[in-house]
Amino acid sequence: MSCRPPPEHGPSGGAPTLRQQEVLAYVHVYKKRNGIAPAASDLCERFGWSNKAAAYDYLDRLEKARLLTRAPFVHRSSCLTASGEAVAEAYLRVHPELAEVSHG
Repeated sequence: MSCRPPPEHGPSGGAPTLRQQEVLAYVHVYKKRNGIAPAASDLCERFGWSNKAAAYDYLDRLEKARLLTRAPFVHRSSCLTASGEAVAEAYLRVHPELAEVSHG
């Protein structure tokens, strides 16, 4: 049995799913608060995933959607693109409680 999240089939056109938007918004808030991107273990703790592969899977999906970038082999290197920031900010306007989460 895999610990990875089930495949998500978001809206057509490649728009990020709600969960991907939530992950993106969390990365955005965490980085603003701490000055560094969250580690995979931070994402696992926040979203209740039991395996870091789930976190990397989401980061891979967001990177393929060009909503964030990562430096190869550099931990905590996630950086939102301009479109990623726009998606994160839009999500936070609808879900301001995420900005109140005190992880990190």
